[in-house]
Amino acid sequence: MKAYIGVTTREWFTYLSDNKDIQEVNFWRKNTDNFNVLTKGEPFFFLVKNEKGVKGERAVLGKATFERFEKLTVNEVWDKYSNGNGDENRESFVKRMNEMFDIGEYTGAIGCIILSDFQVFNNPIYLSNIGVEFKNSVVSGKGITEKEANLITEYGFSTIGDVIRKFTEGERIGFTEDDEGFPEGKIKLMQHLVRERNPEVIKLAKERFIQLHGKLFCEVCNFDFREHYGDIGEGYIEGHHTKPVSEMGEGEETKVDDIALVCSNCHRMLHRKRPWLSINQLKELLVNC
Repeated sequence: MKAYIGVTTREWFTYLSDNKDIQEVNFWRKNTDNFNVLTKGEPFFFLVKNEKGVKGERAVLGKATFERFEKLTVNEVWDKYSNGNGDENRESFVKRMNEMFDIGEYTGAIGCIILSDFQVFNNPIYLSNIGVEFKNSVVSGKGITEKEANLITEYGFSTIGDVIRKFTEGERIGFTEDDEGFPEGKIKLMQHLVRERNPEVIKLAKERFIQLHGKLFCEVCNFDFREHYGDIGEGYIEGHHTKPVSEMGEGEETKVDDIALVCSNCHRMLHRKRPWLSINQLKELLVNC
């Protein structure tokens, strides 16, 4: 089995991520040469460009399955795949093709890599972290090995349970007076806080949040550490585990979606009451104050 990593725009990827009922998507490109890298059924990964002005490594945010390659005019492409082209309407798509490739609606053609089973990863994958080489100078894409493809898929869809099973870090956690009074016992509290404070959990949650929103801010009060404190606040936020350990089943694993990013004040308030407040409940309290 072979696989391919294609470089795409955040706009294209986000649009299709929000429209999951589309059966086939078109990874369009100016190059109309036949796409011989993959055969039907092989994986195609999406390396998404950073927001404008954001430097650093790009992340792989999802995957799909290769179906076929076609060479079509812009008009034919829209008639055949419509919103599967990653655009809201025909006018917008035609304008994009003209601006990007200098191709009219009926003149010229574009290469169409047709994909099915569009999926968004649980975690953004930075290829350098898993030993897959992909230079920033690559602007369209490149083929990868089966081993590399399996590695990306494994990390992309994994939960964080494996990296937080050891609770020996609990001895290094600083409990507060509120934490000590937790009615379900210090052991479960310790497990909960270790999950919250595990650096890998927070790292993945922050990376995904930035990919979705472009910056870090509190999910309750919208406080932005960078905006208020300047450089010293860059990249800072705290992670709150929305599902207490006491409510988790035997062997149940933590997902990035279980982590809410909050400021220090809101984080403390979430832990202030038993049972813990939800993010929405604390938002309501803040609005009604």
